[in-house]
Amino acid sequence: MIIWQPFALLTTVRVKDKAAGDRLEAAMQTVVEKSRQEAGNITYHVNRDANDSTIFYLYDRWNSIDAVDFHEQTEYFKAGLVVLKEVLAEPPTTTIMQIAY
Repeated sequence: MIIWQPFALLTTVRVKDKAAGDRLEAAMQTVVEKSRQEAGNITYHVNRDANDSTIFYLYDRWNSIDAVDFHEQTEYFKAGLVVLKEVLAEPPTTTIMQIAY
């Protein structure tokens, strides 16, 4: 449970291969662009590991859990999730972080 706000999420994703990564990267472009327009979003970034093209780091900061709940109900998030599930090599991990400063 998140008791402090704002907060950040760091999700690590490993995909099946480079082609799957390219597909995820393309799908996430729309998710990122639209997510950054959401009122409760502070920042949203998708990063690809420089040494392993099958690893991605999704870093996003939110004003509240309500903002994330709204985000997860959007059609573009759901569309990105469909692609993510198709390309995953293993379950992603997410770390919830308190923003220190």
